[in-house]
Amino acid sequence: MNDDIDPDCLITAAETCERDALEAFFAPARAAGLLPPPICDEVLDTVAPLLELIANSRLRGEGFWAAFQAEFGFAHATPRITPMNAANLCPEPTRLLRAANLLRLAYNQNVAQQTRTADGIRIQQIDAARRAIARGIGAEPENVALVRNGSEANNVIAGGFRDWVQREGGGPRDNVVIWTENHPTNNESWRLRANWTRSPADVLPERFEIREVRFERGASDAVIAKAFTEQIDANTRFVSYTETSNTDGFRIPEAVTQTIWDHVQRNASDAHVHVDATMSWGARALTVGRPRCHSFTSSAHKWFLGPKETAMFYMAPERARALAPSVFAYDYKIRIGTWQEMPNSVHRFELIGQRDDVNLITLALTQMMWLALRKHREPFVRVVELAQHLKKRLVEHPDRWRLITPFEPDRSCGVVRVAMPPERSGTALYQWLYDHPDYRIGGSATDDTFRLCPHIYNTMADVDQAVEGMNAWYEGATTTATAR
Repeated sequence: MNDDIDPDCLITAAETCERDALEAFFAPARAAGLLPPPICDEVLDTVAPLLELIANSRLRGEGFWAAFQAEFGFAHATPRITPMNAANLCPEPTRLLRAANLLRLAYNQNVAQQTRTADGIRIQQIDAARRAIARGIGAEPENVALVRNGSEANNVIAGGFRDWVQREGGGPRDNVVIWTENHPTNNESWRLRANWTRSPADVLPERFEIREVRFERGASDAVIAKAFTEQIDANTRFVSYTETSNTDGFRIPEAVTQTIWDHVQRNASDAHVHVDATMSWGARALTVGRPRCHSFTSSAHKWFLGPKETAMFYMAPERARALAPSVFAYDYKIRIGTWQEMPNSVHRFELIGQRDDVNLITLALTQMMWLALRKHREPFVRVVELAQHLKKRLVEHPDRWRLITPFEPDRSCGVVRVAMPPERSGTALYQWLYDHPDYRIGGSATDDTFRLCPHIYNTMADVDQAVEGMNAWYEGATTTATAR
């Protein structure tokens, strides 16, 4: 009989940053012969110094964040490409990547189904990961699903509802309220479901009405709230918005999210409020109740610094039952029953067949790192500091760079976008900064805008380097400068 994993061991490890507490997470797998002692010891030797740095280093301020940057592979690469595009993809800490690779080697030494069903060790490890993720967002584990990415969760919301009311005689249709700055997976995905036809020649009525919310970035909280609430009525089935836009970097103020919630409770009690929090998880303190909603989701590979194809998806249980999963397959314990027997919680959206268990287990280590960072280093304060420093440097040249993202930190987070000067191409700047040997910055762009998203693996010097590169490009610097 195998010993069970202490479900709180990762939380204890994060809070104490002690090797013994971390070892408790791996001890049952080691005792069961699933994690050979040499590999287990190497995993512990790999991860423990990261926790030690976070908890016990005497470094403070920029000195600590420079040391934290050294935990990432890009800091030691030649040529060095500095990532500043957290809204799209973040690197993972090297120690966590090495631990994942070691765990994958051990995993493949025994893939027997006994380890991956019922109360097998792999299942216990995934459950411990879920519990740690839930702890981080203030949720109960049974209300948190581990899905593949935020896009999948957004499409669960857009595609899972089946009870649209088609009123006879041309009465008011059901409606969905969305923000124009939503990510396409929380925007175009709704149009797909509303307008789907069997062929281009079909002329069918929309299944529901889509109501778009628009407002000026400089509008007051009251005006922004009204832009939402005046679209919400008794026929509203969903209010779905992105908390922080990946396009213009605008963050819906907390006072507005509260007003939206209160209005829904009073005037559209059947409506489901969903928030795409992909620009928030790992960038600010995201918890159940902040923002007020019935569900929210985020991919792990962005600001959370986690492995690809992992994401968290929170949903209040009374809302999950109204949504059908888009995939019906085995759950993570390799169980499948009739559709009537699927979970009545958000776990019904995990019925997607066999997964990359090692990525899910690694996600637990990522969460452990974040719990430690939050206790000892105020990472979300750092995100704001980096973004504000970037904005301050950009507005030093208002004739060149016009901020699209609000300057105020309560209306933005880590995403910073500028409008390009007339007759200048954002994509040209994007490529020039990446190619130029003096800069080599990885940002993002459209033809008429440029975006930088610094994160906690960046230093203030990185931000300064990026802005200096933007100004050098503007001034027509050549690419023959001395290599960095």
